[in-house]
Amino acid sequence: MFSLQVFCTKLTEAGIPQDVITGIFSNISSIYCFHDKFLLPELKTRITGEWDSNPRIGDILQKLAPFMKMYGEYVKNFDRAMDLVNTWTQRSSQFKSVVQNIQKQDVCGNLTLQHHMLEPVQRIPRYELLLKDYLKKLPDDALDRKDAEKALELISTAANHSNAAIRKMEKMHKLLEVYERLGGEEDIVNPANELIKEGHIKKMSAKNGTAQDRYLYLFNNMVLYCVPKLRLMGQKFSVRERIDIAGMEVQENVKQNLPHSFAIIGKQRSLELQARTAEEKEDWIQVILATIERHKQNSETFNKAFNSSFSREDDHLPESPGPWCSTSTDSDGERLHERKSSKKKEKEKQTCKGCNENFNFTKRKHHCKSCGAAICAKCSKTLDKTSRVCPECFEASLSLETLCVGEQKRKAAPERQASLTGDNCLLCSYLQVQEKGKSWTKMWAAVTKAEPLVLYLQSSGQDSKGARAVLLPGFDVSVVPPPAGEKSEVKHALRLSHTQQTLLLSAQDAELQARWVDILSKAARGEMPTDASTSLTEHRKSQ
Repeated sequence: MFSLQVFCTKLTEAGIPQDVITGIFSNISSIYCFHDKFLLPELKTRITGEWDSNPRIGDILQKLAPFMKMYGEYVKNFDRAMDLVNTWTQRSSQFKSVVQNIQKQDVCGNLTLQHHMLEPVQRIPRYELLLKDYLKKLPDDALDRKDAEKALELISTAANHSNAAIRKMEKMHKLLEVYERLGGEEDIVNPANELIKEGHIKKMSAKNGTAQDRYLYLFNNMVLYCVPKLRLMGQKFSVRERIDIAGMEVQENVKQNLPHSFAIIGKQRSLELQARTAEEKEDWIQVILATIERHKQNSETFNKAFNSSFSREDDHLPESPGPWCSTSTDSDGERLHERKSSKKKEKEKQTCKGCNENFNFTKRKHHCKSCGAAICAKCSKTLDKTSRVCPECFEASLSLETLCVGEQKRKAAPERQASLTGDNCLLCSYLQVQEKGKSWTKMWAAVTKAEPLVLYLQSSGQDSKGARAVLLPGFDVSVVPPPAGEKSEVKHALRLSHTQQTLLLSAQDAELQARWVDILSKAARGEMPTDASTSLTEHRKSQ
């Protein structure tokens, strides 16, 4: 611990910023003062001068054990301190030079700064081991037993924090070793990653069935499938494939003629592997299955916590949502239904959307490029010669192309539909229109007989030239309850909402609002609206 004081003093004299010194060495000065002025002098006095008359150390340790909580602050700062040392060693030549000069001195024993920084973390576990050994050799009726047991209880609490920091450090060292063996190409030095198993294994070639030497790294969240590299000093590997643990399956006895073979099936790739012995094969399978199971449990725990947080937010939703909130009053029941069907959706990911058969080693899983549904090769359709989609999305794309062709024809021949009034329309009238973030605007709205699935909005005049066209299929149409205290222009409003677009439309009265809701709802569902032949003038006459 004295050597750390030397590092601290020399770096301060070299002009290293004080906040960096504090970040690296934390409260090491207070810890050193505690040992130098209190703990060690009292133990030395008791053992060398008072042992014959008072053979006890438990009372001293019990009295001073609460002060060992100072180690807790040092342990908590340990990870940040190591990061600071690495950062300043790389970026500051002065810092690196001073540290190297101190490490060469006899007081440091030719050990690195990082090694000395680990000593205070290891000190409390050593005290714990010494006290346990002391209690084993202490007679049951000894006067010091009660104090020693109490001191051990206090020190063990602090030791748990130190042991956790040591295990974390060892875990990071393992990740660094793997990182170096992979040539620094993979981003695996992450506190969330945990190396579980590694080793050589044979991979069966899909082309000719030959066995190829490969290397596997099994982490808590992925498998790295590696190819050995030829190196003169130390063996290194290059990563051929990274396979996620999520959704992974293991199959035994893939090929009967190959002993000790098994297969792992993942989202990115499937591998046929061969172990050297039956014991090695069983070990790999059991470890991978245990990793998959633990990953599932962690994911379920996270999902439960995530869903419960959402349910708490749902309990505090406002009673009367604003006009831009597309959630209706019965949406709580819909969300409850969605949560109940989450298991069903998870099952659908493991079966084909078309034929409902389970995916396996021969029936590979593909995903629809449009909706993301899981499909097999037999049930999929090819769109634009490159994109694989499900049959439903394939038919929807054809329908969309038909609509686009109709839109192009409409633009190419605007003279066909020049007027948006009278007999040309299924329904037309003036409406107040508002888009999100904009003010209300009075516009002429019309749904024509020639194009009953298109809503035209015209801000000037009543013809189609320059009018805005809104394709209605796929929109949600709903009535907006009139909020208290709002202006009259929004008292008879309805909402047209889509994933990327939302419009608010306000009619003059409830009857006209009902007519628009009816015709827009049918068009949104892809149905042909009936011929209403209603204009604003006729509506006024009827009133």
